[in-house]
Amino acid sequence: MTHKTIINICLTLIALCWTVAIQAQTATVDGINYSLNADAKTAEVTKSTATGDIVIPEKITVDGVEYTVTRIDNQAFMDCKALASVTMPSVTSIGAQAFMFCHALASVTMPSVIIINYQAFWSCSNLTSVTMPSVTSINDFAFSSCSSLVSVSMPLVTSIGGSAFGGCSNLASVTMPLVTSIGGQAFNSCSSLTSVDMPLVTSIDNQAFSGCSSLTSVTMPLVTSIGNEAF
Repeated sequence: MTHKTIINICLTLIALCWTVAIQAQTATVDGINYSLNADAKTAEVTKSTATGDIVIPEKITVDGVEYTVTRIDNQAFMDCKALASVTMPSVTSIGAQAFMFCHALASVTMPSVIIINYQAFWSCSNLTSVTMPSVTSINDFAFSSCSSLVSVSMPLVTSIGGSAFGGCSNLASVTMPLVTSIGGQAFNSCSSLTSVDMPLVTSIDNQAFSGCSSLTSVTMPLVTSIGNEAF
């Protein structure tokens, strides 16, 4: 190996390390922690402690550089038991367990969110209503055990993961006109649910509506596959 080759390898490694260092930058703004992507000029909220009513801004400025806040990382606000409300105008993705065990969380405003990941709002027992007009995908257990949840409006959702709303015993109203598939136990034990109108659903997995003792009206004209004990 020539001296020139060694120098080139060293320079390449230095450049790679510098790139990683830039992309791994972190910052704290108004008490919220962020991971910054210098290339994309985006930021995601990382593990933070928050109470009361918070607003995650559309943009933050760090060292004179402006970053758009696009994501809430996995477990970012997990166990923030005094967090009361969250407004996030530019966030498009909610990570796994992001708000898990936020028992005081009552209000969520996320107009740009597209994806809600695994157990994102698990056991947010004070959450009463959810309006997310841009969401297209709800993953497994996303709102499981949200026992105070009364209504859900997600007009663009196309798929609902397993147990996504399991144990939401007060859930009475669901508006999801574009849903095509419903995962196993998705609405299990939603004992207050009285009617379901999902005109595009074609597939309902096992026990999707098991324990929905108040369900009297179901409109799903396109269903071709129904799992065991779906109702």
